[in-house]
Amino acid sequence: MTSKSLLGRSLAGLLTLLLVFFGTATAAFAHDSVTETSPSDGSTVATVPEKIQITMSNSPAVIGSQVLVLDAAGDNWGVGEVEVLDTIATQAVRPGAPAGKYTVKWRLVSSDSHPIEGTFGFTATSAGTASGQGAGAGPVVSVQAEPETPGETVPDSPAVPWSIIGLAVVLVGVVVAMVVVARRRLSSED
Repeated sequence: MTSKSLLGRSLAGLLTLLLVFFGTATAAFAHDSVTETSPSDGSTVATVPEKIQITMSNSPAVIGSQVLVLDAAGDNWGVGEVEVLDTIATQAVRPGAPAGKYTVKWRLVSSDSHPIEGTFGFTATSAGTASGQGAGAGPVVSVQAEPETPGETVPDSPAVPWSIIGLAVVLVGVVVAMVVVARRRLSSED
């Protein structure tokens, strides 16, 4: 086999490897997204719901997840920790929440460990059930949201993950090694 055909086959193999990697990698780099909320964004509901649900495209992590249920005055009516079951994150709402407009601010940790956040709103035409009337209502717990520090931002994930950069370096190394081997074989045949 000549060195030109070896080099040609090596380059064809490398090109195939790159096409397979980059052709299938785009889906793996997509972050999870919200597929549904309950109540839905912009909806009007009869009473303040007992819980807020956010359905994701993949199962979010419990650690680091936060859902705030804010009334028009900015008071948080969410109580307890965010519960996650499969792809649904659920935040309980304190009994006795007043009628009015609500903004739900959420921050969930996606299945690929990246934090994602968003908001949605709804309007309740009447107050939520009073304390003790709801099924399984427990003690009222005051939940304080962590104050945001002005100028504090959540760092975005890098545009190109380090794993891709590492893979590119390895692939360049393989190409260089193949060229060196091909040149040595070519010079030894002369």
